[in-house]
Amino acid sequence: MRWFAGLGVIAAVVLAVGGQPLAAPSGAPEIKTLSMGFGVDPVFAPHIMAIEKGWFREAGFDRVETKTFTAGALAGEALAAGQIQLWTPGNLPPISMRHNGLPIVILGTNTLAYIDRLVVRADANVQRPADLYNIRIGLLEGSVASAVLDRIAEYYRLDVRRFQVVNLPPPEQLTSLINNNIQAFIVWNPWPYLAQQRANVKILHTGTVSHFADDAGRKVQTSHTRSIFVTSEDFIRRAPHAARAMMRVLLRAQAYVSDPKNRDEVVTTISRFLQQPVEQNRALWGDYSFDPRFDKKYWEDMKVYTDFLAKTGRIRNPVDPLEYTYTAYVEEFNPALVTLKGRWKP
Repeated sequence: MRWFAGLGVIAAVVLAVGGQPLAAPSGAPEIKTLSMGFGVDPVFAPHIMAIEKGWFREAGFDRVETKTFTAGALAGEALAAGQIQLWTPGNLPPISMRHNGLPIVILGTNTLAYIDRLVVRADANVQRPADLYNIRIGLLEGSVASAVLDRIAEYYRLDVRRFQVVNLPPPEQLTSLINNNIQAFIVWNPWPYLAQQRANVKILHTGTVSHFADDAGRKVQTSHTRSIFVTSEDFIRRAPHAARAMMRVLLRAQAYVSDPKNRDEVVTTISRFLQQPVEQNRALWGDYSFDPRFDKKYWEDMKVYTDFLAKTGRIRNPVDPLEYTYTAYVEEFNPALVTLKGRWKP
């Protein structure tokens, strides 16, 4: 996705408070150190800007820790164990974990990210969807990439059981693709960008647009990935002032990074923080829409991945996403952002 027309609406709704100090919620945060699970891509721009500008400190937190994890499951477990207070994954792992007994709650959308790309070596001779049967495809099992591959199979009437899937984390996917141990992968930023810099590859699907030979340019949505703010039930109940303050800071930072006039500053800041080339994040920036709204599209994206997990036997007794969605903090921040309310209560 690129900067789309709806961004103007989002900006109009949110930017009135973007970058400006907010009235403090009643009660100081119950904790003084805030720990967040972290990654290495522009998804974390709101978190980084809030840290760099001192907005968490302004909200009452003395210290902010960022922790990286080798797998989403480990981050979810750390959240449930109280080792971190905020997790910002793609939306499929939290759905799975909630159905498997982890008491986690969705507080908001960080960014829409329908950008899980199918990247294929140019010499693999993949022209049509059925050619995918003939190659090895790397992806991280249990991540949103699994659902994207299933959606590709469903749309093009392929048998997902015939795919030669190799379970690899993204860094190993890139190495294996370069070495021709796999011939394709499905993954999120920055790995497709890095593959294009280091190997002769083609993007055969962007998550919303096909580039197969027979339907190149056709809009085909295979990704329903959104980066979401997730916390634990215990954190909200034990430290409601801290949870509220955390979300108000993140929403303020979302508004700031959504403002086009701040783009150069934001890209430069996150590149320095992540120790990445500015040109890399400048190239990736247009893929993200920092859209905080709780609306029908939120429910639809969550439902698609819930249905995938149920269909593949990964979960039983599917639960409506609104049952573990808490919209109160976003609604307090700006009521116009919530047109579909969550049903979870502290």
